[in-house]
Amino acid sequence: MDIDRIRGAIAQMKLNEKLALSGGGTVVSAVDRKNIGSVALTDELLPYAVKEPNFIALGCTFSETLCAKIGKARSVDAARSKKAFGGVVPCGLILDPMRQEACEFFSEDPVLTAKLVKSYASAGVIGYVFTDALGQGRYVDRTVDSRALYELYLYPLIKAGKHAAALQLDGGYLNGKRVGASRTICDIVSSYIPEYAMIMTQYGDVTAEVGISGNGAYQLGADNAAKKRISHAVVNGEIFENKLNRAVERTLNTVVRTHEFYKKPFDRDEPTVNIVYDSSVMLENNGTLPLAVKPVYFGDATKFDDAAAYGLSPINDAHKKRGGAKVFLITDYADGIPEATSAAVAESVSTGKTVVVICGGGATPLDFAKGADAVLYCPYCPTVYAVDKMLTEVSPRGRLPFTWCRSAESYPRNSKRFAERGDFRYESVFNGYSLFNNFNRSEVEYPFGHGLDYAKYEITKFSCTYDRLTVTVDFVVKNVGAYAGTALCQAYVTLDGDAVYGLSGRLAAFKRVALEATENAAVRMVIDLNDLSVYDERNNEFVAVGGKYRVDLGFSSFDIRESAELKAPIGSRVNAGLNRATAPSYFAYGKPFQPTAPEIEKLLRVPFIKKPDEHPELIPDANVVKKLLKKAEKTTPPRLLPSVRYKIKTTPTD
Repeated sequence: MDIDRIRGAIAQMKLNEKLALSGGGTVVSAVDRKNIGSVALTDELLPYAVKEPNFIALGCTFSETLCAKIGKARSVDAARSKKAFGGVVPCGLILDPMRQEACEFFSEDPVLTAKLVKSYASAGVIGYVFTDALGQGRYVDRTVDSRALYELYLYPLIKAGKHAAALQLDGGYLNGKRVGASRTICDIVSSYIPEYAMIMTQYGDVTAEVGISGNGAYQLGADNAAKKRISHAVVNGEIFENKLNRAVERTLNTVVRTHEFYKKPFDRDEPTVNIVYDSSVMLENNGTLPLAVKPVYFGDATKFDDAAAYGLSPINDAHKKRGGAKVFLITDYADGIPEATSAAVAESVSTGKTVVVICGGGATPLDFAKGADAVLYCPYCPTVYAVDKMLTEVSPRGRLPFTWCRSAESYPRNSKRFAERGDFRYESVFNGYSLFNNFNRSEVEYPFGHGLDYAKYEITKFSCTYDRLTVTVDFVVKNVGAYAGTALCQAYVTLDGDAVYGLSGRLAAFKRVALEATENAAVRMVIDLNDLSVYDERNNEFVAVGGKYRVDLGFSSFDIRESAELKAPIGSRVNAGLNRATAPSYFAYGKPFQPTAPEIEKLLRVPFIKKPDEHPELIPDANVVKKLLKKAEKTTPPRLLPSVRYKIKTTPTD
């Protein structure tokens, strides 16, 4: 059924038929008179959904190929159940890696996130729902300037949005407006997805009339009362029926495309994917790993599928066993490391070889692990077997897709310094490593892109050439160690001078290279300077800035091995953001990041907000939370329950 036929069918529909297609839960109702069947939306859209492996683990792989395989596997699973979508894929950014919801996002970097989102969503046999475009902390009132909005938060959606089958609107507030109810914001984010893609509200959002009038959104999870409010609003003239028609058109497109899809043969073979080794990041190793003797494991047996086979003992019992290396599998750290765990690790460090393994979720302060012989971060690790293999013979291949700081207070959203100033939300285009690398390096425990393995690498024969809008980076990477490994080569770009702030040490390209011991490989990476464009709000467009660029090549944002300069005579001088005279704090690299109120006002073009409004309606309803917890405890694997409980308790239900 083409678009003209769909619009013809809508023109013949009665209001109640349109309302049946504009909202009402996770199943699109059938319209018998038009011979339009129903379609089930994937249950991963429910607020307590937990995906395996989590997205932060996929970010640690730095691999578009692996993300594509996972996306394909999940879409095949959805296709077997005849669901409309393969699931949800976040296109927002990590703002605080130490918060539990960080595991729902790929990275703190927009370029890496865009590449992984695109590969994940474009490789499946069925469409994906794009969600959380504005990033972690979506339920908190945030204020951003135009450059930050487009260059950071919307960048992955801009680059990958054409692969979306649907867009689920964010919750929370942006610049004082509710994202799911603001026509302006909805128009912006929906402009980057296909015209036929569904637009859906947050799950359970019953502000139906606002969502429909704003953008034509399907009321995901809404009940009959919401439909009645829409009906009354249309009859009373509060909503133009053409807006309702637009919502129905997008919904019908999804229904028709889904049914047409299942009439055709497609590849239903689910690929075999095991990303544990590719996502695990070795943070520290003083030479103890790989272990030559079998270690003793301590941890929570309910969090691993094969705990009994490895004799996993409670961490509190670590003092009872002497001799050999002790490996602590830390899974309980959402609210900080328990004192008993910290004491057990400290006692082990003082008496023998100690390995700390952080299993699942995001980052955590690592003071308790000081003195450990090795520290391993495994964001997705359902078995002790996988840990055992990595500690004895298989080198971890993951790298950090975020900056791991010394404490939670290091991140702007938790910073006392920012809180005392009045509001933490005015970093502009500085987020994650771009903030820490340029201003606050001393607060970083492990930099963006960091990760060790059992091999050692060096870079030689480095050269850069410029042709129009592309920079070609050629080099040779060699494994100079005694073990096989995987090098993650990373290129960062800096624009010299005062043309714009924020284009300093920005990730532009990366490539994984598997190498045997003593093996070398010639590598070429191509950087498109359009990917480093700045947003010119006066002309509402991205502009590539001409000038002198420096390309840094290395193995993390801190570990730079080679550098080269080149001049790119592209574009003209732009007035994007502020200049050094009007915003000196944004150009003061190497010093603490402390923008003043006048600078913020010039940046935002609005008065500085000292105390943002609170939004009590974003607090989850206690009765709904109680019901969802009961359901989750009956259906969720024990090792996933902590993440599920956190998700339920922090998801708005209005």
